Amino acid sequence: MVTLVIGGARSGKSEFAEQFASKRRKNRLFYVATLRPAGDRENLERIGRHQVMRAVRSFETVELYTPDDLDRWCDELSSEDQAVVLLDCLGVMLSQGKYIESDSGQWVELENETVEVVVMSALGKLARKTRDLVIVAPDIFKAKAPDPSTDRYMRLLGSVLQSIVEKLEASVVEVVAGIPVIRRDRTGALTSFADQVGN
Repeated sequence: MVTLVIGGARSGKSEFAEQFASKRRKNRLFYVATLRPAGDRENLERIGRHQVMRAVRSFETVELYTPDDLDRWCDELSSEDQAVVLLDCLGVMLSQGKYIESDSGQWVELENETVEVVVMSALGKLARKTRDLVIVAPDIFKAKAPDPSTDRYMRLLGSVLQSIVEKLEASVVEVVAGIPVIRRDRTGALTSFADQVGN
């Protein structure tokens, strides 16, 4: 089963996804962390908070930063584990896969189609090898892109999200101010979980 959890910044989407993935667990529980541990203090503090939450819920953390990293890890994963995998955050992974540093130290922007093929191949493998795949993604589509490169990134993210829903037949929940709003529930699992959380 594939579940897509979307929401704006600080909407509670990660917390909801972690709770949902933990509830779906039967055997191994993986957390695919995509944010590189670098940057400003706020970023590092957020990573620290997420690490604490993951430890409390007994996630096995795997740090995978690009679609290529995810694809390689899928090859190592055994379908016999019946694992639940939470990937947080798809938007970060796509940006790190789209904008890469060349050997000369210059930043290069890859074509959307190139990145989408790799990420959808990896997500398809992951969906087939796991009991549940929970994907966290940002909702960035209410704002206008400030430049052409950001517009291309937003188009990539939008296309990948549509492919996840269509090709991987994902259920979709949007988290708004910590409240889950179910957009599509293919199995009934989201509705059941949201009812439990709401009570």
